[in-house]
Amino acid sequence: MNTAANNATSNSTASAWTGMVPVDDTALYVSDSGGTGIPVVYLNGAYADHKHWRKVIAELGPGLRHITFDERARGKSQQAGDYSFEACLRDIDAVLAARGVDRAILVGWSYGGVLAWHWADRNPDRVAGVVTVDSAPTVSPDPREPNVSGNCSTACGSCCR
Repeated sequence: MNTAANNATSNSTASAWTGMVPVDDTALYVSDSGGTGIPVVYLNGAYADHKHWRKVIAELGPGLRHITFDERARGKSQQAGDYSFEACLRDIDAVLAARGVDRAILVGWSYGGVLAWHWADRNPDRVAGVVTVDSAPTVSPDPREPNVSGNCSTACGSCCR
């Protein structure tokens, strides 16, 4: 494993864990495979839950630290009073903090990909990589320019600058 990849981890060994992580007025169902591998956080498509990542995680194997969670009011997570895009970004922070992860690779599918790009744009020093499926960045390559991707949709509402 290369040095850059090693620096992506929290440099600690975590035990496998599944449980609820409190954030704002809700609690999110989180599963963490534990281990010393690079942390990979999987972000679901709209209305999906953590179960959709099972085959991907099985294919990638035990060499990575796989962290999945159900977004607000999905899967085993509780309902909330706030379902805004900003609340979803705070959820990523809460999950990483609860699991002691400093840097991670974000893997996002559809709406989860939009979340991944925005979270990475706001936290570049905490991102080891971003992988998206059926999604594209909605942030500008140059922060001085307006959003030019043309990929903003009503699905994320306030995500475009």
